[in-house]
Amino acid sequence: MSGADPETAAKETEEGLAAGYRAFKTKVGISSPEHDAERVAAVRARAPDAPLWIDANQAYTLDQALRLARRIEPLAVSLLEQPLRANDPIGLSRLRDRSPIPIALDESLVHPSDLATFIRLGALDLAVAKVQRTGGLLLSRRLCSLAEDSGIGLVGSGLTDSALGLAASLHLFAAFGVTHPADLNGPQFVRSPYVRGPDVVISDGTAHVPSGPGLGVEVDEDAVRALAVPQPAWS
Repeated sequence: MSGADPETAAKETEEGLAAGYRAFKTKVGISSPEHDAERVAAVRARAPDAPLWIDANQAYTLDQALRLARRIEPLAVSLLEQPLRANDPIGLSRLRDRSPIPIALDESLVHPSDLATFIRLGALDLAVAKVQRTGGLLLSRRLCSLAEDSGIGLVGSGLTDSALGLAASLHLFAAFGVTHPADLNGPQFVRSPYVRGPDVVISDGTAHVPSGPGLGVEVDEDAVRALAVPQPAWS
């Protein structure tokens, strides 16, 4: 959820609860750390027992991130995602040493070698597994294996995905035993016209891992060809 103000954040949380969701993620870094903390508190007040994940998308300085983390410490926030710039391993290492909230990295981890660097510098508590960020399942599996072998926790995330992207994410998270509620969306915003047969099943806020062959989602090859954009002829 975005929640540009605490009242909107509270309303969106209530709507999510009514739709069956039992875990929440909210953006921070939109304004001052103090105002962001008010938004987080509004979500927590509406969902006192829910896992709560906050994401800064690289918006803070080290000082700002610490101010927020210390202010929201009593709110039992599960993790603070990407509080500083992706290419600031030293700042993230200093933040992790001083933050009362676990630090998770997303944009910093394009390749498994990035994760190795941040692990060596002690710059994270959790790695965000995201198939789309690493360009597919091959590198995603390598990154998750490295995190697992290094004692770094994993949480799952995605983009606004088609049925294929969503299915790939679900298989990855299930394979590595990710238990924290994942940050996923797609079916409520986009159609997957190239899927033949059953789509990914979602009920009461839970996406179920497809059980069919491959990713468990059958592709309609004719629909893919119909949607294809011809390549321009180069002279």
